[in-house]
Amino acid sequence: MIKNTTIQFESNKSLEFRDLTDKVENFIKETKIKDGNVLIYSTHTTLAICVNEKEKGIVTDFKNLLNKLIPKDAYYCHNDLTIRTENLVCQSAASDCLNGHSHCTHLLMRNSETIPVIDGKLMLGVWQKIFAIELDSPRPRKVLLQVIGE
Repeated sequence: MIKNTTIQFESNKSLEFRDLTDKVENFIKETKIKDGNVLIYSTHTTLAICVNEKEKGIVTDFKNLLNKLIPKDAYYCHNDLTIRTENLVCQSAASDCLNGHSHCTHLLMRNSETIPVIDGKLMLGVWQKIFAIELDSPRPRKVLLQVIGE
């Protein structure tokens, strides 16, 4: 059996770690699937999906590391509208296109996670949570869930 749903939300800020664990667990319960896998997939190139620990200190460490590795104020060809000729239609303002740092950050992260489901439960570790991580500015976001199993 295959079941799909979508989680939609508005992100609030750059490097927001949105915990999706409860929503994914509720979806698994609704499907009544006992054994299989659930895919959590971001439909955006500047929204990452990650399983990790939910703890204020480590989340701050993640943000500091990403800012250090990929500073927002560095030069990015993607932001240079004197040379950029592709994908210039942006959803809101032209400044939304100036997000080279967000795309570069996403390159180091994941677009999806697949988690086993056994006996109707997500097989997450004790401290593991499922995060959607906003790498750009606040905006509407969509995450697809697909569970495959029986």
